[in-house]
Amino acid sequence: MGSGQHRPGGGTGTRVPDRPLRIATVATVTWLLGYALLTGLTLDAPAASLFVGDILYLVPLIAGVLAATVAARRSRGRHRTLWRVLTAAFAAQLAGESIWAAYDYLTGDGPPEPSVADLCYLTASTLTIVAVLVGFGGAGRLRHLRGLVDSLLIIVSLGALGWQLLIRPQLTAAAVWGDLVNVAYPLLDLVLLAVLGIVGMAGHRSVPLAVRLVGVAGAITAVCDMIYTYLVLFSEYDSGSWIDVGFETAESCLFLAAVVAVRRPEPPAERRSFDRGMPLLPIVISVAGTSALVVYDKVRTGVVSDLTLVVVAVLFLAVMLRQYLFAADRAGLAEELRRAVAEQQRLAVTDGLTGLANRRHLMTMLDRLRTAPGGRPVSLLVVDLDHFKLVNDTYGHLAGDAVLEAAAARIAAAARATDLVARYGGEEFVLLLADTDGPEAERLAERIRRRLRDSPIAAGDAVIAVTASIGVATSPDGAVPHLLEAADRALYRAKAQGRDQVTVAVPETERAGVPASGG
Repeated sequence: MGSGQHRPGGGTGTRVPDRPLRIATVATVTWLLGYALLTGLTLDAPAASLFVGDILYLVPLIAGVLAATVAARRSRGRHRTLWRVLTAAFAAQLAGESIWAAYDYLTGDGPPEPSVADLCYLTASTLTIVAVLVGFGGAGRLRHLRGLVDSLLIIVSLGALGWQLLIRPQLTAAAVWGDLVNVAYPLLDLVLLAVLGIVGMAGHRSVPLAVRLVGVAGAITAVCDMIYTYLVLFSEYDSGSWIDVGFETAESCLFLAAVVAVRRPEPPAERRSFDRGMPLLPIVISVAGTSALVVYDKVRTGVVSDLTLVVVAVLFLAVMLRQYLFAADRAGLAEELRRAVAEQQRLAVTDGLTGLANRRHLMTMLDRLRTAPGGRPVSLLVVDLDHFKLVNDTYGHLAGDAVLEAAAARIAAAARATDLVARYGGEEFVLLLADTDGPEAERLAERIRRRLRDSPIAAGDAVIAVTASIGVATSPDGAVPHLLEAADRALYRAKAQGRDQVTVAVPETERAGVPASGG
């Protein structure tokens, strides 16, 4: 039987949550123990061993295809695409194993090298790598590409080293294609594990259990494929041998992963803001591999071969590309952080409902004016929506919020670009007007009052008429210690005199002995 195939993630470590999943887990463990027992008992019985290695071996594969199909139907978003791709990978693996079994039973020598079964196995491996990239789609294009480049560094360096040291001396012209296909299995496994580690685990937290189980299967398959390749190239492999128990374990993990995806849906893997990136591992492996190639060539022939030079050039370019992608990813992350900080700063000074400045920001600006040199006029408007409590009581708080939003938009539209417009609290708004004298401030207040009064506000099915009382206070020399209090007193006078009007604060020099009105 050929290479059993592969999928992503690591370790379960989680309590089995429901009865069907518990039954599937117990059945899988029982099956593996029984399969291992049968393998040991039939090693000296070729016909029985062939049945175990070719026919019974298919059971978890068939179950995996069925479970993955159900997972693909029940999953949503990226997980649905992930399980669709994995279903295709499982089906390709099952097709390869079935073809292998047919060769074993219908011919005396088994499948040729390479065969259609090998094409199915390689397709399954490739689809699994694609599934990992889909499953971690939130990682972003740069991290995906960097993961692929890291995989290229690992596969080229280790592949070239293995070729020169182990495979090339054993090859004959007639066997080259079959041997190359056999070598492709562990190399694809390395790509899978590198992509899983670099794009997946290192760049994400809270990886779904199903994806981790796929990773366990990939790791087991990688080890088994390396042993299988060694046996094929340098020894002998027969269906039903102990190595098939390892492949069967990987296939059983894949079946369990599909069952977990059906029975325990989880959100997609959460991306890390700062991925671990494994920045040194691919570079260390590529440097060590190329160094070993150069030393081997110098010791064996005295010169560095053309193949080694090509490998060194490819790895050098790949390292440069990888570092560029790493730097670009970090630059993108720095920009995201800058925007996040800017957004947090904006939210800290912004009213959540209206989008205007909040009270804290208004008071900060008033404090700055208190300590700034005077000499230029400053005015302040306090705008209060009339009878706003009645709006909430009559139409409800959602309608009240809609009125506040619309009123804030009209006030901001009437103000000038240099004016600070803030929601002071409840239905009260304040405008801080720099370089603005009393008459100009009063004209702006009238413009705001008319804009609010002239057009009722639609709030759901209701059309609500809105008016406002506005108090105006001005400091000709820019002194603001009591400006807000003066504008507030003017506002209460406007309310006491009947609302829907603008009232200007009486200057301190004219106000002696005049009591403030309430209302």
